[in-house]
Amino acid sequence: MNALVMYDRESRTLWSQFLSQAVRGELAGTKLETIPLTLTTWEKWRETHPETVALRKGSRGGDPYDSYYFSRAAGVIGESNKDSRLPTKELVLGLGFDTNPVAFPHSKLRSEKLVHTSHAGTSAIVYFDPSTDTALAFGAVVNGQELSFKLIEKGGREWLKDDQTGTLWIPFTGQSYEGELVGNTLERLHAVNAFWFAWNDFYPDTEIWGLG
Repeated sequence: MNALVMYDRESRTLWSQFLSQAVRGELAGTKLETIPLTLTTWEKWRETHPETVALRKGSRGGDPYDSYYFSRAAGVIGESNKDSRLPTKELVLGLGFDTNPVAFPHSKLRSEKLVHTSHAGTSAIVYFDPSTDTALAFGAVVNGQELSFKLIEKGGREWLKDDQTGTLWIPFTGQSYEGELVGNTLERLHAVNAFWFAWNDFYPDTEIWGLG
């Protein structure tokens, strides 16, 4: 499917890094535990997590994939399922690995930084920061209460504020900061930022949010 696979040395099972599960070998069908990641700028990450240290392996400071980002090449073997609804290398936030896949194009999220949606019968939100091209998905239910949010500016920073309790939440982490629900954290949903051709190759029946 035009994506690299991993293998483990113990059983030599092949694992799809996109699907987070074994696709061939002794452990085929086994799923790995998924850990949420954030695709953002180093500057923004350090702002949110100032104590972070990073591993640098022989980098000369440039990104060796710069030319690939802007070329017409689609992976190694090209698109398996060409779909012209979006440009080949449009970045999307893909949500729904097991059911009801939906792609949130970054280009559409720029004009609506906070999206209220639902997935698998559960209320959710998608947050987008245009300055860093960061897209994140969170569950919108806390302690059994469904919350709705708006973005506000306070103290020179952007916050999520829920309408039900007025609690302030940190958009990049989902952590509560001030208010009635302090001590809670919004659940990060399993979603990935990927090129449109890659997401569509795996999920050809995907819905596209914000498209006509």
